[in-house]
Formats: sequence, C-alpha cells, structure tokens
Amino acid sequence: MDTLKAEYAAMDMALPPEERTHYGAEPGTGWTAIALLADGPRPALNHLPAVRTLLERPDLLVQSAFVHRQPTGGMLRWHFDNLALHRNEVRLLIPIQAPEGAVTLIGHEAVAYPEGQCWTGDFCFPHQVENPTDRDRIVLSLDVTVTDGVRALFPLPLAADQVRRDALAEAAQSLFHVWRNGALAIATA
Repeated sequence: MDTLKAEYAAMDMALPPEERTHYGAEPGTGWTAIALLADGPRPALNHLPAVRTLLERPDLLVQSAFVHRQPTGGMLRWHFDNLALHRNEVRLLIPIQAPEGAVTLIGHEAVAYPEGQCWTGDFCFPHQVENPTDRDRIVLSLDVTVTDGVRALFPLPLAADQVRRDALAEAAQSLFHVWRNGALAIATA
C-alpha cells in the first residue's frame, strides 16, 4: 500500500490540470478523475508501475481504469451505473486514501473499506459518495469484464439471483427518477 500511495503522490505532483476531469459537481467540489486506461493507456499510467502490473494481469480484463479524488467535504450526489457482479461489467474499487467517516451510500447501507482492500457493490442501485472529513478520499477504480475468476473474489450473494437483482435495481432506479423529478419540480416552482 505504501508503494501505491507514493506512486500516486508523485503522479499527482507531475500531472498537469488538463489530465484531470471533474464530474458530479463544480471543479473542486466533486470527484476529480485521472484516466489511466480509457481507449488505451493514458500518460498518467506511466507514473503508477504498481497499477500497470495489476492492469496487465491476464486474468483481469480491464475495460477502464481511473484514479478518483474526492476533496474534503465533497459529495457525489445520488446516481446509478449499470455495473455489478451479476452483469457483464463490474466496478472494482481500491481505496488509496480512505479517511474515517468517508462513505458510499448504496440504497440504505453506508459502506467504507480500508485502504488497499478491493471491494465492489451493486452499483445498479442508486448510490451517493460522501466525504465529510478533512482529508481527500482517493480511490483506484477499475471497470472489468465479469468472469468466473472475478466473481470468485467476492461473496456469492453479490452475484446471485440476477433476475431478482435486476428487478429490484430497476424499481429503485424508477423511484430515484420519480424522486429526482419531484425534487426538481419543487425547486423550480
């Protein structure tokens, strides 16, 4: 973990602002994304040999890789992605810097994992990412093709009962849209 932290710090110092994108809020308040692998390797990957080794594993079919930084007090509001172990593609997250108190809300559950521990969730469900702490949250994010080997890394229930999971996620997404559209209607009234 110390190697990855040191490589990240060196990369962060070396990269120009144009190698970072902002989403989820205005620059400085939401996630900053540094592309490592997106339509091929990106320049930032040259600063992270430990990550390059991970991305080159033949048993891991990585579609994209980013380093995300959430600033102190940052929030990535409720949203959903079609990434889960029961789908064709899943998002794997490895916290590089995980301040105590920073959480990801997935539905009604708050989750946080220690630095260096790879984790995933059913991101088909609405989720929100909060960092109310006084330290940046930094995460390596890999979108990978789901294989039996990837599924085996996690508890079986995370990939079980695909039909039920899809139905529940679809219902949650529909309710999210109703809530969001209602909240927008109230805000503009």
